[in-house]
Amino acid sequence: MRRAVLAALLALALVASASPVAAHGNHVEVDSQHSADGTVVVEAVRPLTDGFVVLHRATDDGEIGDPVGHRSVDFDDGFQQNLPVEMDADAWADWPDNGPLWVVFHADRHDDGEFDPGVDERASAFGATTSQSVTLAKRDQPASVVAERAQAQQTASATAIVDSAVLPDDVFLVLRTESGTEGHIVGTKALDAGAHADVGVDFDSSVFSENRSTVGLYAQLYTDGGDGEFSEGDRLVRAGDSPVSTYFLVWQVDEVAATTSEPVVQTPSNDDSVVTPTETADAATSESGTSVSGYGVVHALTALALAAIVLVRR
Repeated sequence: MRRAVLAALLALALVASASPVAAHGNHVEVDSQHSADGTVVVEAVRPLTDGFVVLHRATDDGEIGDPVGHRSVDFDDGFQQNLPVEMDADAWADWPDNGPLWVVFHADRHDDGEFDPGVDERASAFGATTSQSVTLAKRDQPASVVAERAQAQQTASATAIVDSAVLPDDVFLVLRTESGTEGHIVGTKALDAGAHADVGVDFDSSVFSENRSTVGLYAQLYTDGGDGEFSEGDRLVRAGDSPVSTYFLVWQVDEVAATTSEPVVQTPSNDDSVVTPTETADAATSESGTSVSGYGVVHALTALALAAIVLVRR
C-alpha cells in the first residue's frame, strides 16, 4: 500500500509541475499552403536525431510515395521553426494545381549528412511514423501561416503572435477556436499582401475561463472582399479543400516570463521583403519559461510510467 501511495504522489508531483507545451520529440508539423516555386514551408521540427525533412508524393491510395525533395536537420539545433524545403525541379514541373503531399522525418542512419532513401528510414514517435499529409497548391504567389512554438505562447494581454504570415493578396488574419469555418471568431487583423513576421493579433479574452488558462487557436487567412472590413463576404484562403492555416496554443499568465538569451525557436530568413509590424513578441507574449523541450508531455508520461512500474512491483 505504501508503494502505491508513493507512486501516486510522484506522478501527481511531476504532472503538476509540467507547463503547457505545443509538441513533443520526433515531431514534424506542416500545414496546407500555396507555393509559387516548389518551396514548402515546414512549420516546426523537433528531432531526436540528425536526419532529414523529406517531401513525398502521395500514392494513388493516399499513402507515402516517392521522395521529391529534402532538407537536412541537425539534432543539436533542437526545435526549429519555419523551415523552407525545396521540391525537386522535375517534380514541381508536373505538380498539379492542388496536390497531396507527405512531409516525413527520416533519421540519418549513416550519420553522413547525405539522404539515402533506401537506408535513411522514416523516424517514428510513440509507434507512428513522424509525418503529416497536407495539400500543396501550385499558385502564382505563396501563402502560408506559421505560429507553432516549442511551448505554448504566454500572454498577459490577450494578444497572440503569429510568427510568419505570407499573403498572396490583402487579407485578414483571423483567429478562431475551431478549424475550417467552424468555431467562434475571436480576433482579426487586416494585412497587406506580402510577407509579415511577428504579427500581434488581439483576441477576445473570454476564451479563457477560471478553469481554462490554455487554449488552442487557429490562425487563418481570409481575402478582403474590397470594403476593408472583415465580413461574411470575405473568403477563406484554401489549398484545394484545406484551409491555409495553423494551430497553436496560447497560455494566459499574470506576467510574461523573461525570454532566454538563446531562444528555442529558430526562424532563418534572408528575405528583405519581410515586413515586421511594430508589435513584437516580447511586448505581449513569449514562449513558456520551461527550458526543456517537450517538458510537459514527456514529464507527465514519465511520471505515469514510474507510477505503473512501482505498482506492478508491489
